[in-house]
Amino acid sequence: MATSTTPTGARPLSRRTLLIAAASVAVAGADRVAVAAGKRSQAEVAYQDHPHGAQRCEICAPFLPPDQCRLVVGPVSRQGWCKVFTGPDEL
Repeated sequence: MATSTTPTGARPLSRRTLLIAAASVAVAGADRVAVAAGKRSQAEVAYQDHPHGAQRCEICAPFLPPDQCRLVVGPVSRQGWCKVFTGPDEL
């Protein structure tokens, strides 16, 4: 089967290649939005998926159910904890 080329001799991009590239840009853009919004990485805040004593994400002021945080990038566990924990009475 012969492949077509453009007048410059380059092969045209396939729909699949374009979709993969677009998805990569979207993911990279989402990370930039999170950083721009002031969110920190889970590694930066020493996130763990289990509580620290009585402190846990589900009672932390920045927690957004079901699994997001205003201060930390990515999904977090309700039972998780990180060093930016802010209890409801600490606001």
